[in-house]
Order: sequence, then structure tokens, then C-alpha cells
Amino acid sequence: MKKNNQTPKRDAEDRSILINFVLDKSGSMSSVRDATISGFNEFKNDQATEEGRAYFTLTLFDTEFDTVASAVPVQEVADLDYATYRPGGCTALYDAIGYTLRVTDDFVAAHKPDQVLFVVMTDGGENSSREFGHGQIFQMIKDRQALAGYEFIYLGANQDSYATSQAIGVRVGHALDYASTPEGSREALKRASKNVSAHRRHAAPQREDFFSPRLETLGDISPQAWKEMEASDRARLLEESETPSESST
Repeated sequence: MKKNNQTPKRDAEDRSILINFVLDKSGSMSSVRDATISGFNEFKNDQATEEGRAYFTLTLFDTEFDTVASAVPVQEVADLDYATYRPGGCTALYDAIGYTLRVTDDFVAAHKPDQVLFVVMTDGGENSSREFGHGQIFQMIKDRQALAGYEFIYLGANQDSYATSQAIGVRVGHALDYASTPEGSREALKRASKNVSAHRRHAAPQREDFFSPRLETLGDISPQAWKEMEASDRARLLEESETPSESST
């Protein structure tokens, strides 16, 4: 696999990103079903309003996995509802990640997006994958971060998300630990959406710390306000948000 060292396009309207969302729908997600549906829909619809072209892959998983959208324009991805998001079963996390990585590799080879981002959201540990094991997933994630410039973020509940994410190869500073409650789930998805928006505005394939307060502040600016902002103000805010914060996780 060849690393993407290409300088990102600076024209915002011409930039492209592939967002892959690997979302848990095992039985333990039942208690936060409504919050997950609304939070995911808000995340997706937020990204549809950002500058640039966004493609979206959604893989839902329980005992098995189902890729319900594969690298389609984000505006074409249907909202989740009670019919499409029905928690039950176990947690085939590794199979969901592994398969989505394969689909992503094919899309990237053909279309070469400027940014490739994985969002993994789960409230429990792997317990039912059949094709992919821990070692495979660890190596696949490590290779794609190091050699292809893919970015990964991990949202986890009922676990030490920082340790768990690093155990599967996700870089330090790219995990968010949240409470498995409706409020916690909504807040995690809201924070992720803000930071993904800010990440897109920076245009670089990767960043050292994804959940810094400074990056979140940049993401707080609405897409419309960002579009209307003077180039000099954008540059200043982008520079300010690059400075790591001591309180970032």
C-alpha cells in the first residue's frame, strides 16, 4: 500500500472526503436507540452541509454486519429510523471494520479522495466476528494510517475506549469515551460531528489530536458562517486550532 503524500487541494469546493461510519446495533444499544438514531442523522446531515464533496459508507453490525450505503454522496444516505436501526444480537466489530476497510481500499484506488475517515461507534467488546481477528484488524488499521493516510476515530461506551482503540491500532488522541445513556450518546455524536467538520476544513488527511477543545471550537462555527467568512479570518482560526490543548484527550 502506497502512502498518500499528495498535498490536499486548497479549493474547498473541490476537496473530497470519504466518511466511513461503522455503527454498533447489538442488543445492548437498545437503551440508547432513539438517541443513536437522532444523533447519527444529525451527524450525517451536518456533513452534508459542509463545503466540498462528501461520500459516505455506513456499516451496521450486530452478530453480523450490513453495509447499507457504500461510498455514495452523503446527501443520498437515508436517515436511520426504527425500521433500519433495530438493536439485537452480539458484536461482530472486527468483521464490520475489516469488510469496510476492503470496500474503502477499492474506492480510494479508483477515486483518490483527499481525506478518508473512519468513525467507529460501539458500546461493547468484540464477541462474534468470524472472518477477521484482533491481529488482522490491528495490522490493517496501523498500515492504513501509516501508509495510506486514513484517519480513524473511536467512540466507545462501557469500556476503556482509549485502551481499546489503541489495542486495535487507532492512534492516541483519536478516541472518545462516552456514557451509555441517551444524553451521553447524543453528546458523543455531536462532538464527533463538530470535530469531523473542523477536520474537513483543515483539509489535511490526518491530525495528531482529533478531540482537542481547540478543534471543537473550530467545528462550532456553522457551515454557512464558515462559507461567508473572509479568507484571512479562516486562516487565523485554522492556525489557532492547530495548537494542542493540555486538556485534550
